[in-house]
Amino acid sequence: MPILKLPFNQFSKSKSPSNWRAQINQNQLISQISSIILQRHNWVTLLPNFNLASKLTPSLFHQILLKTQKNPQISLSFFNWVKTNLGFQPDLAAHSQIIRISIDSGLFQPAEDILDSLIETQRVSVLVDSVIRACGRGKDSESPVLGFVLECYSNKGLLTQALEVFRRTTIHGHVPSVRACNALLDSLLREHEIKLALCVCGALFRRGVLPDYVRIAQILCKNGKLERVVRLLDMGIVCNALIYKLVIDCYSERGNFSGAFHYLDEMCNRKFDPGFGTYNSILDGACKFENEEVIQIVLGSMVEKGLLSKLPLLEYDSIVQKTSNLGQTHAAQMFFKRARDEKIELDDSTYGCMLRALAKEGRVKEAIGVYYVILENGVTVVKDSCYHAFINVLSEEDPSKEVSKLVGEIIGKGFSPCGSKLSKFVASLCKNHRWKDADDLVNVVIEKGLLPDSFCCCALMEHYCRSGQIDSAIALHEKIKKVKGSLDVATYNVLLNGIFTEKRIEDAVSVFDCMRSRNLLSSTSFTIMISGLCSQKELRKAMKFHDEMLKMGLKPDIATYKRLISGFK
Repeated sequence: MPILKLPFNQFSKSKSPSNWRAQINQNQLISQISSIILQRHNWVTLLPNFNLASKLTPSLFHQILLKTQKNPQISLSFFNWVKTNLGFQPDLAAHSQIIRISIDSGLFQPAEDILDSLIETQRVSVLVDSVIRACGRGKDSESPVLGFVLECYSNKGLLTQALEVFRRTTIHGHVPSVRACNALLDSLLREHEIKLALCVCGALFRRGVLPDYVRIAQILCKNGKLERVVRLLDMGIVCNALIYKLVIDCYSERGNFSGAFHYLDEMCNRKFDPGFGTYNSILDGACKFENEEVIQIVLGSMVEKGLLSKLPLLEYDSIVQKTSNLGQTHAAQMFFKRARDEKIELDDSTYGCMLRALAKEGRVKEAIGVYYVILENGVTVVKDSCYHAFINVLSEEDPSKEVSKLVGEIIGKGFSPCGSKLSKFVASLCKNHRWKDADDLVNVVIEKGLLPDSFCCCALMEHYCRSGQIDSAIALHEKIKKVKGSLDVATYNVLLNGIFTEKRIEDAVSVFDCMRSRNLLSSTSFTIMISGLCSQKELRKAMKFHDEMLKMGLKPDIATYKRLISGFK
């Protein structure tokens, strides 16, 4: 019978007395620290005796957390203490454990604070997998911890990451909580991602999770499936005031006022009390479709129910603002116009509300009209959000002369749209060869000390260089430097080429120094500099750049290099 031979060195290593002794000592240390933390109120003054700063390892710390988890508040306090007093940085696994311990015991705020810090620094896939390991595997089990993570991403509007949390949670056999799923659906609805919301609903149904009917109804209505929601009401499957309001909103938006009034009556018959928003929804639709008969009926009902005053002269500000904040801009516009026609002096804030509401609804022409009224009446709009909403919607329009002028005007007031929208707007100007308008707009942005999107500047810079407007190109570069902006490497290279065509060596060296300070050098950059200097017989300067190029490992391909060094002859 053959004798099984074991590798002696491996066996002896795993069973060596020193390793056993170290393991025993570590277990004793874990037990001592855990006992002190759990049993002694003054543990903070006792722990320094153990010289933990030199002994604490991720593994040891992790085991202490597990030993003390029976008292979650103590575990959390110890977690914070080692970070503050020992400078110890727990790893991702420890963070995941303390989040699990905190949530399982209802300590939601500390868990959220810790999770927020991880969201900023960790990739979502890595973070979720770590939390899943901390929770353990549970086939078809609801995980409050993973639900908490999903809810946190959803509430922050991080849709891509939230969907990844949802995907990984279900893949590992966990079922998201209804609350977490509702948060995800709310986030998708806010961003008008209706198809994605439908996909999420389908995945939930397959796993036996049913989101609340209001969200299902919202998704169906936004997907043009109002009839399905109506069927749910008519069959008595759901009976909810919010769903009735949703159906009334949809019918009003479509101009189907008989349907809207039918379900308004149903709502009243079921003892649901329709409020200002419900009646105003029908009024908004009637104003949109210019149905004067319905407008009068609704206004009469609102006065009868005390939702509007019989003499609204003193209420126009509150009515316009309330209606604007509900997003019911057609009704708000009607009240706004009536007030102006009756020479009622409105608060400045009312003008701001109208401007913001119209902008958010994408009613650009009407928003521009209100903006001109604001200028004409010398109104001071205090809330920044009003102008931000206005300029954001303007930036999405085709850049007509009027719109370009308005965008520049609003930026001149100190309000800038988000970078991507401004970039797209300037790109549209450039595409239409409206270089002067693009230049004026970028100048306004820079003069306000704002940092323009690099794409805007790159398109403009390339135009200047290719059309021989080198002075304009250099002037733009100086402005970009002033606000600590930058171009991309390719555009810098176009600028260098343009400068050398004008034989402006000092300007070329200055631009190259700027590229070097921003770590934006490439093999092509050196090739342009060396070739340009050689063509101007500046061979010593060219050789310095050549040596720097080789030192940085940016030597070009053989054919280019041969052409380059031929300039030194």
